[in-house]
Amino acid sequence: MKCTFCGNQAVYLRPYDKLSLCVQHLNEQMRKRVQKEITKNKMFGRKDRIALGISGGKDSVALLDILHKIEKNFPESEIVAITIDEGIENYRDEGLLYAKKHVSKLGLEHHIYSFEKDFGYGLDEIIRILGERGKKREFGACTYCGILRRKLLNNAAKEIDADVLVTAHNLEDEVETILLNIIRGDIQRLTRLNPKPKKIHESLVPRAKPFRSTPQAEIVMYCVINDLEYQEIQCPYSVEAYRGEVREFIFKTQEKQPMLSFNILRGQDKFLNLIEGGHTKGELKECEKCGEATAGKICKSCWLKEQLDSR
Repeated sequence: MKCTFCGNQAVYLRPYDKLSLCVQHLNEQMRKRVQKEITKNKMFGRKDRIALGISGGKDSVALLDILHKIEKNFPESEIVAITIDEGIENYRDEGLLYAKKHVSKLGLEHHIYSFEKDFGYGLDEIIRILGERGKKREFGACTYCGILRRKLLNNAAKEIDADVLVTAHNLEDEVETILLNIIRGDIQRLTRLNPKPKKIHESLVPRAKPFRSTPQAEIVMYCVINDLEYQEIQCPYSVEAYRGEVREFIFKTQEKQPMLSFNILRGQDKFLNLIEGGHTKGELKECEKCGEATAGKICKSCWLKEQLDSR
């Protein structure tokens, strides 16, 4: 198989457009896609301090590498890495190892926060306190983890004076979220998936997802051909996530319809364009306990803290 662009030996065939790519052109195509996403949605300013959440998994490791190469052309900008230690025994240590390794290799500033230190409870302890799902606790572990990760990432980004907070959600991640919101009938949440970073509340750092149009398979291949080590084992709590069933549907359907995820993402962006300027979001208030943005009286992390402290 020859590369579509140069005729050299190809290492990857893109299923959705049948382009064959050699190492050089796969790297080039990845960088160009990320750069296009950043430019199209005005994700960064030339002098921005960019906080990147890095877990040590394939997505965040690859995005760190690509953003570092892109931002070399913008010497006034700065990338700062943030890692969250959820407190999951026999899992998070490996991710931390790879996160530290890659950040150190690039000579970047690195800040590590933890559920236990910054919230008072690690995830293992939270699940132990709340009990078995379906009996004593209502939600899956991923729900509680997501609440705290979002909170700590935002707090960390504020503490380091970041202009924008970047996460490494890939194309399938974004499509999962879109479909989950549709399945739940939560159309209001769809309006929050705007790819353009916005200051929607004083307590929230604007967020960006440069990988939102990049397929997972290409991210894996990028790591392989560039010798980027990453954590491969799955989180032990992932078996509880309904999101996993939606992801399975996406990948199975994409085998016959390779453009599925791209089409869903484009549909979401068209939806946002149609409703832009309309009254689609509930007004954000300040949490009565911590002062951060929330749709209710208290934010989800303070609600979780109350649940834990009362046990």
